[in-house]
Amino acid sequence: MIEIKITIDSALSLLLDRMNLELKLRQRDRIIHAGSRLEDLSYEELFLIVEASIFDTIFMLPMDLVAQETNLINIITGTVKALSRVLNREEFKLFTTRQATAIIQPIINLFQSQSKMKDFRNN
Repeated sequence: MIEIKITIDSALSLLLDRMNLELKLRQRDRIIHAGSRLEDLSYEELFLIVEASIFDTIFMLPMDLVAQETNLINIITGTVKALSRVLNREEFKLFTTRQATAIIQPIINLFQSQSKMKDFRNN
């Protein structure tokens, strides 16, 4: 297993940056009312932004790292739980490793299948 060395605070900072970007994109597309802040959103809206932000962040990581067994699920779980203190939402404390796995497992499966393809190796 490869251990990714990043503090929860650093991962939280990355997640919050991505969440703010995702919020701006949703405001631009008029999915969320312009002028809303993360703190103003319902838990359901926030959770959709969290999921999208995690998804986007995982895709920015090297494919080899994501496809291998790492502590990524634990980092994601700890980071989302830490959102509870930043956004003052107790619901985030209930985030589980099962939820983190459900978010990133499709990405892991995609990367693992891509790495097995001959075309990918030749490019």
